[in-house]
Amino acid sequence: MVSLRLFDIFNILFMRKLSIIILVLVSSALKAQTYTASEMYVRIFSPAPIIDIEAISNASKVKLNTNKKELQIEIPVNSFKFKKALMQTHFNEKYVESDKYPTATFQGKYLENMDLNTDGIYNLKLNGKFNIHGVNKAKAIPCTITVKNQRVIFQTDFDLLSADFKIVAPDVIYRKVGQEVNVDVSGVLVVGGI
Repeated sequence: MVSLRLFDIFNILFMRKLSIIILVLVSSALKAQTYTASEMYVRIFSPAPIIDIEAISNASKVKLNTNKKELQIEIPVNSFKFKKALMQTHFNEKYVESDKYPTATFQGKYLENMDLNTDGIYNLKLNGKFNIHGVNKAKAIPCTITVKNQRVIFQTDFDLLSADFKIVAPDVIYRKVGQEVNVDVSGVLVVGGI
């Protein structure tokens, strides 16, 4: 009977320690999560005197790591769809050379704190680096993360200069297309990896 009690005490102590270890692991996993989106809406727009340039892609990927305070965006360049087929052809073949440079990326870090388990709006300043057309360019961009009813919504809107990425066109073409490009990215992030 004494050995049975010692066995019961050992089991109780073992189960308590195991419960504490599991609790610590689960709580740290909840604090450091990765959020991803395999389909984000990306719109590029460039006003121009003759015709505005506008294209949309739904093929970009976003990864937010709340532990490292990092965000990554990757866009297949040839996924942009234009209203006019000729614009799309020129965009891919003559300007961004999507066969040679198939993706545009951004990798950035932020300093602000946020709790994605609590409803709220979090304004972040992402300091990072773009890689477009084979050119790296440091830039800070604003980003808003909105948490509502356990949905995490990502949104950013910023401007880029095509010349910063060595995307050039003859002067005659520049009168048709703009040099400054507005980029709007938005979508819903979910817990997990891509």
